[in-house]
Amino acid sequence: MKKVLLAILFAITSIVIAYLSLQNTDITIPFLHPTAKYALWAFLIGALVTISLPLGAIAGLVFKPNAKTTAIFTAFGAGALLAALSVELIAPTVEEIIGHSNSPTGMAHDKMHAITTMGALIIGCIAGGFLFYTLDELINSKGGFLRKVGSTISHIIINKKDSSVIDEKQIDLAQKQGAETHGGAPMAIWLGLLIDGIPESFVIGAGFLALLAAKLAIPGTDPSFTEVLPYTLIAGLFLSNFPEALSASMGMKKSGMSTAKILFMWMSLVLIIAIGALIGYYIGSSIPHVIEIGIEGLAAGAMLTMIAQTMIPEAVHLGGARVVGLSTLIGYLSAVAFKLLE
Repeated sequence: MKKVLLAILFAITSIVIAYLSLQNTDITIPFLHPTAKYALWAFLIGALVTISLPLGAIAGLVFKPNAKTTAIFTAFGAGALLAALSVELIAPTVEEIIGHSNSPTGMAHDKMHAITTMGALIIGCIAGGFLFYTLDELINSKGGFLRKVGSTISHIIINKKDSSVIDEKQIDLAQKQGAETHGGAPMAIWLGLLIDGIPESFVIGAGFLALLAAKLAIPGTDPSFTEVLPYTLIAGLFLSNFPEALSASMGMKKSGMSTAKILFMWMSLVLIIAIGALIGYYIGSSIPHVIEIGIEGLAAGAMLTMIAQTMIPEAVHLGGARVVGLSTLIGYLSAVAFKLLE
């Protein structure tokens, strides 16, 4: 346990040092091409956003917050994530579509571009939602529902033969039986966490690329690291990752998983999502704009489905509708407020 905690602290310290070193420097390493430099920034942003995963896991395992506190954190995170998606992904695309459809020149290709872009966004969102649902159900059938309370609730609802209210005893029983049936299902749990994180990684890369492109469009501009940070997106993802890991880690511990294995799972996701952000940056910078919009829609649709399917039901079950409503609102407004930093 001590070795794992030391490794996590070392990783956090390294990321913070790297962030501080890039924050106030205008020096470009001679052998580092601008594209490679920006790719490194995308990787670093991905790591900064997801470092809240192991931090949330540690908080859950050490402090063991009660159900109401967990519900408040989860609903707050859901609101923050909704803000990140709506403000940083959906809104810019809609503004672009409106701009082209209301083009003062009235050119036919402007209206066609608006229709094509809107179609790519809608198709991407629908495909992302169905893809997340399908993969989530597939992994849950192998024991992946053990990763969090929300996915356990979904698993119980699907397999219930009556309409009775789900209580804490049913959830604990389902997790215990699932752990016995699937042997703890560590790989299914990890894959479940991964499908939650992959869309996030592409959203990070795409959000960073959009802001970077806007800065580079200004002639003679060489933006610094802090000038291309999508603060609302970072805040929304960071604030949503923390309660997700907090709640999920307590559920994993109840199912009999060791502390070291739980923390290793979260740390591995930090690395994978950071790499995914880098890949998202490269893909977004090398494909047609309409396809990029479709991929962003795919990621947004998957994440919106995840919020509605796991985070909100979990928060409502643990804390009640009143707590969830206000906490979600506060989380949404908190993430939106970070827009002032851009």
